Amino acid sequence: MKQNWEQLADYFIAAQLRSGDDGAKRALGAIGDIAKHINQSTLCLELFGWSSMLDLCVQQTDVAPFSGPYLRISPLPSGMIEFRYIDTMLEDRQWHRTEAPAQTIGRLEAFFDQLCWRNRSAKGR
Repeated sequence: MKQNWEQLADYFIAAQLRSGDDGAKRALGAIGDIAKHINQSTLCLELFGWSSMLDLCVQQTDVAPFSGPYLRISPLPSGMIEFRYIDTMLEDRQWHRTEAPAQTIGRLEAFFDQLCWRNRSAKGR
C-alpha cells in the first residue's frame, strides 16, 4: 500500500524507537531521514513510496507497489543501509550499493541523478 512521505518518515522513526539494537537504530533513523528529505522537497510530488517490513520502497510512477521498477532501501544488521534497484528478478543484475547511515542522502541523490528520477528544474530545491 502506498503511503505519503510523512507517514513513511513516522513509520521508520517508530521502528527506530522500538529497536533494541544500536546498528538497527542508526540504519532505521537514516531511512526515516530519507523519507523526511523526500517529504520536505519537491521530490514528494514526483516519487511514490511504501514500506515493506523494514524496507523503504520508492518508485517513480504512481502504480501499484511492486508493479514496476523501484528502489528498495533496507537496513542491514551491521547498521549499514543497502540501496537496491529492483528492475529485474535476477539479483546479480540489480544495481546495489551499501552505505553508512551518514551517507544515505548523498547516495539517494546520486541514484536520482543517475536515473534522471527528478525534474531537472526542481533539482536543488
